[in-house]
Amino acid sequence: MPEARRAGRAAVNALRTLLERHNHIVQEVDGQNDFGEDHHVTFTEDGEVTGDVVKIQVKGGRSWRRADGYAVPVGDHGRTWADGNVPVLCVVHDPDTGGLYWANATRQLLSARREGQVLKTITISPGDKLDDDSIADFVAEARRYLSRYRGNRIIQAQLGEMAGVDFGPSDIVQHHVNVHGEDLIFWQRRGEGFATLLHSDLDWHPEYIGRENFHPNGRPGLLPGMPVVANTILSTAEAQWLAACFDAARWAREPAADDPPLHTNIDARDHYVARRVEHHLRVDPDALSRSIRQLRTGIAVDHELAVLAEELESDAEARAEALSKPWREMSDQARRLVTFYLVGEVRVHSPALPIGEQFRIVWRCPRPAGEYGFGARVGQPSTRRSSNREMVSAFELRPGDRIYWLSRHGNERGRTVSAVWDSEDTPGAVCVLFDQLTLGDTFWPEELFVRKASTKPRVDSSPD
Repeated sequence: MPEARRAGRAAVNALRTLLERHNHIVQEVDGQNDFGEDHHVTFTEDGEVTGDVVKIQVKGGRSWRRADGYAVPVGDHGRTWADGNVPVLCVVHDPDTGGLYWANATRQLLSARREGQVLKTITISPGDKLDDDSIADFVAEARRYLSRYRGNRIIQAQLGEMAGVDFGPSDIVQHHVNVHGEDLIFWQRRGEGFATLLHSDLDWHPEYIGRENFHPNGRPGLLPGMPVVANTILSTAEAQWLAACFDAARWAREPAADDPPLHTNIDARDHYVARRVEHHLRVDPDALSRSIRQLRTGIAVDHELAVLAEELESDAEARAEALSKPWREMSDQARRLVTFYLVGEVRVHSPALPIGEQFRIVWRCPRPAGEYGFGARVGQPSTRRSSNREMVSAFELRPGDRIYWLSRHGNERGRTVSAVWDSEDTPGAVCVLFDQLTLGDTFWPEELFVRKASTKPRVDSSPD
């Protein structure tokens, strides 16, 4: 028997022996034909047949090794592995270690397709070992993936493939197509204190929804009645659909006593922090230079902080980007460095809380004062124009600016901006301290002011 065939036979036998030792049912496919599958496996549970079936392509020999693990060529099987009604797994047997290693070929192919790529090779991590110790986890993961192929989970699976996410079996998922043919997906995880909007026109980047950032009837500073969620403007029909979904899923945001503990949504945390950092810089461009100075002070007495700073700042290109480019033009490494400069700590609380309460950022430079909030405002910003006044949004105000304010009776007076910062109590809002008062007033970023025009150019200070 040729060496390659002997290695392949050993791989098929090793996998079959392991699966049958744990009472799973293995049907071997005729090896004379290359259908891209060697086993059909039916999983069992407590001695009972479950009806959950996977196909497995098995490879054996040293030729499948790579520097970072193992690889199985897709060949002519890409379409059948990706689009069949039974998912396909790939398993490699290493003859030198006797180990079996596996990957979900269907998942990898569909993921690549969403990115507009045609995958040529299924990659297998050396950490994904299949043995007596790990087989229970292997079966559980395979069966979770198979749940996508049952009942209304088929529709959820198709929506998940379209948006590039994996929905859980207890998740609430709703789909809407707007008048432009764009897809919107509402997603509520059981027990999570916020919902998620996925929008094809936003390249499926998530917007996390809570009462604090969903304004179906608009918010001050935007066009009257213009619905908005976070920074995304919606049509009236989209907002009505989203409001109905959010309201109907209210019960699912309450944790049930018999539900397993919900883990922190790491993607939501990272997205929330990135959005807050971007807003922080937009409202207060000088915050970066102040935070770097504060960091240098901390490094002098904190060895661990000094080591981390040295590691992050060792990339000269990323450091140059962090100090010169706008947030959206930075590389991931530069954004990580800016976040390190600005953020001292991210405190994570219960997943059942709204997103703004679940994640609390401790900025390296604390806010200059407390906040009144929206409800305590007396009067409003003046928008009366004249030759020596210019119209600006709240996020464009800077310390030292002279603005004009209308009392509740319509009388106008001047006020001096003492400080401007990113609101802690209402993330996404702007706080402005006037005339060295004790507390700052809160505004939406787009709310308009008239500011005394300056003849001097406005220059934001650069970080040290």
